[in-house]
Amino acid sequence: MSTDFPIVKLVGTKKTVLVGATKRPILIGERINPTNRKKLIEAIKAKDWAYIQNEAKSQVAAGADCLDINVGVPGEDEHEKANMIAAITAVQEVVDVPLSLDSSNPAVIEQGLKVVKGIPMINSTTGEEKRLSAILPLAKQYNVPVLGLALDDAGIPAQAPKRMEIAKKIADRAYKIGLEPTQLLIDPLALACATSPEGGRASLDTIGYIRNTLKLNTSIGLSNISFGMPERPRLNAAFLLLCVGQGMTSFIGNPMDKDIQFAVKSVGLMWGEDKYGMNYVRYCKTNFPAPEQPKKVA
Repeated sequence: MSTDFPIVKLVGTKKTVLVGATKRPILIGERINPTNRKKLIEAIKAKDWAYIQNEAKSQVAAGADCLDINVGVPGEDEHEKANMIAAITAVQEVVDVPLSLDSSNPAVIEQGLKVVKGIPMINSTTGEEKRLSAILPLAKQYNVPVLGLALDDAGIPAQAPKRMEIAKKIADRAYKIGLEPTQLLIDPLALACATSPEGGRASLDTIGYIRNTLKLNTSIGLSNISFGMPERPRLNAAFLLLCVGQGMTSFIGNPMDKDIQFAVKSVGLMWGEDKYGMNYVRYCKTNFPAPEQPKKVA
């Protein structure tokens, strides 16, 4: 990245992550989020924080640079604040990476900000007025980066120009209250190509605009792009590489996905950030071992 590009600093209990410092995108582990995850929902309801700790350790071991923490479960609204505190505490006991605090409830995010160690990211604000006015002041008060989603009261725009407009609106509001470019990331959002023919292109064009015009870091949730299509992991990985080509600097994904990890390692190799390709080679040897050759019969 060029020297004038802002670097977003995220800090865990020991590990520091710099978003925008490399071409290799920062991987934010998505698996501590109960959406469509029955076992995780059951664990949160049962206060089984050991299960959450195992998820955290597995993701970091698989290569996650940061972890998203979301404990929002239907029917558990009155417990979400306490659950967020407990989850953060449990996770930070076993892993040292930075966290992304994820909730639709600003009060839950604030509770998390009060107890988390290091410098987390807030996930997230949108272009909706009620969300901007609730989340941006928290980022300013606690001096932490925030992720802005390119949607507003009308939902996710199908076309790139409207997404760009919302991204600029979020950036302008963030600067107005005193946040710096080093404290802001924008998610251009992804719509399923199966139902939104221009969904992929809209995301890619918006990433380019955010990178080159707004000069900000980006993040994106990959999996929506492939919904309804065959070979979803491979399609997600292909989309990831296209996003990186447009300037994307971080993403939320599954660290256990070999196709995703292969794409990430490939970026480091191609841009010379993986010296002599050692990380790439090591990953391939571990995850794609050569088949055993049949023994010759004398």
